[in-house]
Amino acid sequence: MDEVARRSRSADSNTDRHGNEEMNAMMREYFVELAREKRERRKREELEEKSRKEAEAREAKERRRMQCGEERQRREADRDARLLRIIKGELMKEPCAGNSGPVVREKQKAKLNGYRETVEEEKERLRRMIVKQEEEEVETEDDELRLLRLRASKLELKEKRKRGPEVSIGNSSPMTTPGKRSHVKLTDEAKCAIEELKRASTEEGGTSLIPRRIDLSLKHISAACGVRGKKNSVEECKEFFDALTVEEIKEICRKERVPYGNRDAAIKRLVIRKSAVAYDPAFLPFPPTPTMKTRSKCATAEVKEETAVYPDSTSSDSDESTE
Repeated sequence: MDEVARRSRSADSNTDRHGNEEMNAMMREYFVELAREKRERRKREELEEKSRKEAEAREAKERRRMQCGEERQRREADRDARLLRIIKGELMKEPCAGNSGPVVREKQKAKLNGYRETVEEEKERLRRMIVKQEEEEVETEDDELRLLRLRASKLELKEKRKRGPEVSIGNSSPMTTPGKRSHVKLTDEAKCAIEELKRASTEEGGTSLIPRRIDLSLKHISAACGVRGKKNSVEECKEFFDALTVEEIKEICRKERVPYGNRDAAIKRLVIRKSAVAYDPAFLPFPPTPTMKTRSKCATAEVKEETAVYPDSTSSDSDESTE
């Protein structure tokens, strides 16, 4: 009985020990499985966290890239708009500059004459030549009238002058020069010439409001050489035109073929025209050929001229000397 009981106790202890070992093995497996699951869960969570962070980084990078692209597109759009505004402004400032350039060049090429001048330049040159010729004709007429008046004034002075008695000097006898004539008359030809010139000058003066010598030439204003002389001449011309009335300036503009506009503009155009005619190299005359004249030749020429114009004076002098 004791052995049976001992055997039963040993069997029970063996079974208990075997059950404990199984329990321990099961518990060990459970804890191992639990630890493995924890490790896997931790790894999975780490992977998920890593993937989430990578996705967030990718999204942030894509967002930044899109923002940079939008900013670049906006800058390009602003630059294009600014360039378009600049181009439109330039086109509005000079709308016909690009179109008129080649047309003008073609016209200039087509209208150049043999002197390499355009039609307008040729017209201006011919107009200046005509004005210069008219002024020269008027100056020659005025010179002839002035010469006749000068000779008439000399004759009047000779009439008024009285001759005193001759005084002997030393042993020399008094001079036998005949005395001055008491009365001298002009020839009929000279009188007719003077009357014709006076009549022509009065007729020309009656047709216009101002004398012809004023509206065609400025003889009292000298055209000096050099920059200072030109400046003084221009100032004198301006002062002269400022002193005229509106009607006189209009008459001068009509004769000079200058547009009137208003008083100041007309005076400015007339001054420019006069200075151009006076100082333009195209209108400068050629220098005269230098000639040598002796005193005897000049005296004989003056005597011949006096005798040709005043033949009665020489005859009257001879009559007085014979008496």
